[in-house]
Amino acid sequence: MRFRVAVIIMLFVTSLLITGCNGAKELDDVAYVLTIGVDAAEGDQLIFTYEVAIPRALASESPGKANLKATVDFVTVTAPTLTEGRNLLNSVLARAPNLSHVTTFVIGEDLARKGLTGFLGMTMRLRTFRGATDIVVVNGKAKDFLMQNTPEEVLPSRWFQAILSTGDDTGYYLRTSLHEFYVRLKSHSGSPYATLMGINPLNGEGRSSGPAASNDNVQHDYLPKDIPRTGGNPATVVGTAVFKGDKMVGMLPSEETRILAMLLGNYPRGFMTITDPLAPQHSINVNLRLGRNPKIDVNISDEHAIISINVFLKGYLAGIPSGINYESAENNSILNQQISEMVRQKMLLMLQQTQELGADIVDFGYYLRPKYATAQEFENLHWDTLYPNAKFNVVVTTHIQLTGLMHKTAPIPSEKMQ
Repeated sequence: MRFRVAVIIMLFVTSLLITGCNGAKELDDVAYVLTIGVDAAEGDQLIFTYEVAIPRALASESPGKANLKATVDFVTVTAPTLTEGRNLLNSVLARAPNLSHVTTFVIGEDLARKGLTGFLGMTMRLRTFRGATDIVVVNGKAKDFLMQNTPEEVLPSRWFQAILSTGDDTGYYLRTSLHEFYVRLKSHSGSPYATLMGINPLNGEGRSSGPAASNDNVQHDYLPKDIPRTGGNPATVVGTAVFKGDKMVGMLPSEETRILAMLLGNYPRGFMTITDPLAPQHSINVNLRLGRNPKIDVNISDEHAIISINVFLKGYLAGIPSGINYESAENNSILNQQISEMVRQKMLLMLQQTQELGADIVDFGYYLRPKYATAQEFENLHWDTLYPNAKFNVVVTTHIQLTGLMHKTAPIPSEKMQ
């Protein structure tokens, strides 16, 4: 009997302790921060630009008709740390700032080149921020990017989520989460990278930003500012920010980012334009995807790294302006060789650039690490010093197996033929 009474009393006391939520706040008392932009300031100061949702606009009868200025407010403060910036934000807003809904960290180029160690450590330690939060770098000021971003979405945070989720359609940019970036930063086998964004001048002018393969004179390589276009949202997502440690050391444009995606096994599909091998004055459009994950092997010989890469691509024909029958076995073989050699040359150019930057963003050290008995033995190898002088053996095989809805290509009859 006494035992039963003791159990009942313990359950009653426990139920009192676990009920309720001591830190609960009413929705009317909270200001939700959706995006945080971070720029470098003089000394050790940081400039934080907070994008804060305005609840009354989102709760309107016709939220779809609301404009950007009505749904969010921008507040910029200068502080030495993220937590101090939050405290200063609390002095500005009538509601308590809540950072748990932050979807994206927008890092300015100046801070990225200066280093992110002081900023990133705090984001990973605090429970407020999720590891799935996206991290992007803008080639310019994060504040300017957020102010000039004019998305079609009611909330800019939805624009970030929507556009980052569609990178698989082209391979022109790779989505990077806070957790993935931090793991790469702490790894001894590779270097981190981040999605690259920027503001396009919208003047219709542009230029290629990267070197072209010797047999490719039609495909251009772009950074955000270099895409020739007019109209629409000036905010542009294309390319990759390359880091060595916590400092950004360079940028990969669109085509080089595609090559990186292939080596990471993260290239689902994408249209690619190549020079017609039998009619160089024309181009051919194909849709390529990885036939399987790339086969990569890394060995050390005479204190030099030898990296062997084997990539298999599959795809289908999308356009042949020359009218040459590339569906035939003989011409199809020529086309496959042309594509394979072009991708191989682009891959070597991209890898050479990463070697010059001293940043192994493909994470080749991951394939070498299992060959050592302990983690300390691998760390003593100092992979970051071996990678810049590594030798590459690259093999690319292409199989264009589908022809779309057209069985055989034939040239359009000219007036003389008629």
